Amino acid sequence: MRILIVGAGPVGCYAAQLLKRMGYEPILLEEHSSIGKPVQCAGIVSSKLISTIKPFISESAIVNEINSFAINTPWTEEFYVNSPGIACILNREQFDLDMGKGLDIRLKSRVSKIEKKDSSYCVYTERGEVFVADLLIGADGTDSIVRKYMLNNYGNKYKNNNLKINYYYGMQYQIKLKEFYQDITNDSIKVYFDDNIPFFLWIILENTKILRVGVVATLPENAKKTLDEYLCRKNIGGEIVDVIAGKIAMGYIPAYYDNIALIGDAACQTKPLTGGGISYGICSARILADCIEEDKLEEYDPRWKTKFSKEIRFGLKARRIYEDLDKDNRKKLFYIFKKYSSFIEQAIEFDNHFSLFQAALNNPQILIDAGKILGYYMKDMIK
Repeated sequence: MRILIVGAGPVGCYAAQLLKRMGYEPILLEEHSSIGKPVQCAGIVSSKLISTIKPFISESAIVNEINSFAINTPWTEEFYVNSPGIACILNREQFDLDMGKGLDIRLKSRVSKIEKKDSSYCVYTERGEVFVADLLIGADGTDSIVRKYMLNNYGNKYKNNNLKINYYYGMQYQIKLKEFYQDITNDSIKVYFDDNIPFFLWIILENTKILRVGVVATLPENAKKTLDEYLCRKNIGGEIVDVIAGKIAMGYIPAYYDNIALIGDAACQTKPLTGGGISYGICSARILADCIEEDKLEEYDPRWKTKFSKEIRFGLKARRIYEDLDKDNRKKLFYIFKKYSSFIEQAIEFDNHFSLFQAALNNPQILIDAGKILGYYMKDMIK
């Protein structure tokens, strides 16, 4: 089987590594001139994910282990959610390089057109190259050309109107500090919530000299404005040595049709409450590889959705509700979070937010307190 993967980010490379171990010879097309650049995510992943991909990465790909989150809002005093070893901070460039080691990656190969000829796909690049594939895998991110091609054909056949994708924009500064930042340790992440931020702002201390400050916003200019204002307000001095930015795609769409499969951001395999996408993408790449080995490609879409549909559909609803809350109700919501921080510590899972919601539903007092704020929405969320 001729397998072509468009996109050599960590999810595409992980799929290729698994397929290579199975005896296939996948080719990856990467539009950029090198692997690992430009970096387009914050680099925060669960420790469970690290254990999954350990055979493919080096120790230098992991910067720090995270043991707690410091939650900050305009309405409450800072409080902590402690969970030892819950997450890790990655050196994303090294992480991507490790994942791509030993693979057949064609750099500077931006896809310009896809055509179906008989039972195969012809993929053309801007450099004039032509690749023929029996199976085409789209791992080409939020602006996936493979997704656009697949969904267009899928929609034409099934007249499916549930193909809506919403976009957000993440931006992170890496700052070389003038002096040591004392407000946080390197095993904790400081998180800020505010009325003007649909997600949150985060601060990560890599070491005594390097700070990461990032945010997710509705528009790129909003993200930059928020970061600049925060640095000024907190009087954080230093040189911005790197800026990473990227779109985040959120939706619940088909990820397989007619020998085309989507993984990672191309498939909207993203956590709607945080915008993180590596974990769901990596797990879905494993599911896809298993389906290929078993010659059951048509089972890929139902299998990955069996694993993640509750998380994504719940997250999409919860995101809409959170963004719809006014200032007063957001204030009340974070008072509840602070009140039950010990409960959250026991129930929290970095990649599975629905499990925390389920646990909360089984706590009568939390249900009563949350119902006072979210009563209008609770029926829909439980459904």
